[in-house]
Amino acid sequence: MRRILLAATFFLALGSSAQTSMSQVLKQMPDSVVPYLSENNKLDLIDFLDSNMKAEVRNQLEGKTELLSLGKTELLSLTEHAAVLQLNEATRLDFRLLDVAEPIDSANQILCLISTYGSDIRDSQLTFYSAGWRKLDAAPYITLPAEMFTASFSDDEKQPVLTLTMAHPLDRPANEEQKPLKETLTNLKWNGKTFNKD
Repeated sequence: MRRILLAATFFLALGSSAQTSMSQVLKQMPDSVVPYLSENNKLDLIDFLDSNMKAEVRNQLEGKTELLSLGKTELLSLTEHAAVLQLNEATRLDFRLLDVAEPIDSANQILCLISTYGSDIRDSQLTFYSAGWRKLDAAPYITLPAEMFTASFSDDEKQPVLTLTMAHPLDRPANEEQKPLKETLTNLKWNGKTFNKD
């Protein structure tokens, strides 16, 4: 009996430290993150991409089919640790699994979600979740600028770099209607606990 208990404890510990794949995370994504993306929509996106098809579905808003003209939802890319989801012309979601030094909710990864809104003028928001989609306080993981910014991840999945881009108007306008913008880029590297400057 003791051996059975020890074996069960070992396998439970092994399971808690196992890596989660991005496709698993997307399949478990709660409806509150994207209210008009149904369970079948999420599964279809992943299946289409796995079959080397264009991962595109018609989304829904509160289940009203007449609102399908709002646009299409497209899964642009999916890897083991990252995914990019274009919800419509003005909304893009970037997902990234991050390895953590200390387990969160018995998992050794957390999820960082960049939500970028707008077409001409764009603005990003960052949200952190446990691997099981429990929302986490962002403050321990990153210090965000006070002004508007856009965010993007590097392609390097082993050592993720988050780039924040802030646009500042210059003092002297190019014409009466528009001021030229100066962009400031900040690269932040994930160290297992927080995003820090290079």
